[in-house]
Amino acid sequence: MANDTLINLLAWCKRERERLQMQREMLQSGRFRIFEKDDSDQQRDISNQHIEQIAANISELDRIIMADYEEFAAAGAAAHR
Repeated sequence: MANDTLINLLAWCKRERERLQMQREMLQSGRFRIFEKDDSDQQRDISNQHIEQIAANISELDRIIMADYEEFAAAGAAAHR
């Protein structure tokens, strides 16, 4: 049961990473922008802030995915001893 949960979590991490990567690419290309209204009711482009947050989220997902890969590789190496 615990392994199934970890496998599902890892699969979610990979899907989420792909989704965030697509969002980041669309923001970076200018295909869409994110705006918020400031105190004077003017729209302010905050796309770069979102790109930075997406990059940080992708990095965290990469860390989780890599930790799983390293654990899998270590288990494989131990099995071959």
